[in-house]
Amino acid sequence: MRRVLMKKLLTSLIIILSISTVFATDGDQMIGVTALQWARGGAIVASPVDIPSIIYNPAAIGELPFKNLGFDLSLGVLNPPRKITSMVGTTESNSNLYLGMGNGFGARFSDKILIGIAAGGVAGMGVDFPSTTLPDNPGTPFAENTSIVTKKGLLKIVPTIAYKANEKLTIGVSLQIGQQSLALKTPGFTLPQTEAYGFGGAIGVIYHLNNKIQAGLSYISKMDVSEYSFNGTSPSAGEGEYKLDMDSPQSVAFGLALKLNMKLMIETDVKWYNFSDVMDRADLITPSGNVIPLNFGWDDQMVYAIGVNVKPKPGMCIKVGYNYGATPIGSEDVDSNLGSIAVMEHHISIGITKKWNAKCASTLSFTHGFHNEVQSSATPNKIEAEQNIAFFQLSFRL
Repeated sequence: MRRVLMKKLLTSLIIILSISTVFATDGDQMIGVTALQWARGGAIVASPVDIPSIIYNPAAIGELPFKNLGFDLSLGVLNPPRKITSMVGTTESNSNLYLGMGNGFGARFSDKILIGIAAGGVAGMGVDFPSTTLPDNPGTPFAENTSIVTKKGLLKIVPTIAYKANEKLTIGVSLQIGQQSLALKTPGFTLPQTEAYGFGGAIGVIYHLNNKIQAGLSYISKMDVSEYSFNGTSPSAGEGEYKLDMDSPQSVAFGLALKLNMKLMIETDVKWYNFSDVMDRADLITPSGNVIPLNFGWDDQMVYAIGVNVKPKPGMCIKVGYNYGATPIGSEDVDSNLGSIAVMEHHISIGITKKWNAKCASTLSFTHGFHNEVQSSATPNKIEAEQNIAFFQLSFRL
């Protein structure tokens, strides 16, 4: 039995190590990585929906209904139209389609010990604005001198172990392994895409206050990502090796879930992202050792989510969700964030799950991120974005 478990675990590892490019919604963080998570508006801390929920609360795997093994495979498409309005007019981003992915595998070793591993694109952003977005910079050749192209993506791989102390309490811990890619091109410098790796940890608990109410709490540490090394160029510093350090923020999440009856469940979550620690300022080190400050100026963010499960008939569940997080980009920092338009705040979601038999279910979800814009307090520049997200998921419980 153990040999079969290990074989399936290795097979699952190959599957979940697929890398996807994403565009973020809560700051540069994804609301979820699977159809089930998106359908609930990201409200999954207290009442998890699938094995990749361990990315956000390591205790999640202890709450899922499988006897021996469980798998979740999810793939989605994100469509985030973005615009910059400046003194020379309005420019739309050319890159408006991204892939999202979240996969997970879990195994029950005993009544009290469960293990799992999940992977997903948890954060990212990117734009491809052609020329005319900014005043001409004569130090670089026209027409590339006015374009802004960025790409950032963070894939997390999360091996997890959970201990089910009793029927009321589950405790989980996980190692968070990250692969972060980054590419930046502005009138001031060109840094081609490169990769960096990082590590962090997470701890979470889920506690049943009674047979109707349960609470979840999780802490995810700051991910210390290794320093980027670019073979880049800039008009002021020339060609050579450029270095940049950019970590992933710590977060705390708390959720309460209320099961009103067998057909209706409601969960509300609150989450805090410590963006000011990692996205306030980043120093780009030039080949000569000089510093180009990147003053992003991001504030910390509070995110509020609510998710509802409704079961109209056996084997079917309809999910709806709402998610709100004030943009971490203030009007005073618009000019420093033309390549990271993380301004969407309100999202609504809907999804439907069909259970085909005792072992297999599928889920389809759709999320809309409402249009939002932020006007610079210092220049005519304005950044704006909206978003549509569709995900599909297959879940197996064995």
